[in-house]
Amino acid sequence: MREATMEVDPMQGRLVAWAAWLTSGGSGEGYPTKSVLHSSWLPPTPGQTPTMASSTGSTGRRERALHQMISAELSVRLQNTLVVVYVMRASPAEQVVLLECQASTVRARVSEAKALLARALAR
Repeated sequence: MREATMEVDPMQGRLVAWAAWLTSGGSGEGYPTKSVLHSSWLPPTPGQTPTMASSTGSTGRRERALHQMISAELSVRLQNTLVVVYVMRASPAEQVVLLECQASTVRARVSEAKALLARALAR
């Protein structure tokens, strides 16, 4: 039997953090710390304004640096692909429509963008 191996893609985590930072207006806040589907979540008590605790976020230094790198190192086509995939979190079908290309092309563009960013970060 083959062992299941999990590949860790460090750029994936960086891009997800970048998208969260970007969608929160550059503050890194705004994403709930607990899902309403979590078993310990309870609705607010009557008479209280419902609020969701959100992550405190980081200072955004890494995300801001990655954002500048994306703007400087990647073509507009690759930038748009990252926005559709990570920021808009579009489904694969929506990605095809929005980017006007095939799903395999979207995957290839994301891979190319990750490789270029990884190389730029290594410098």
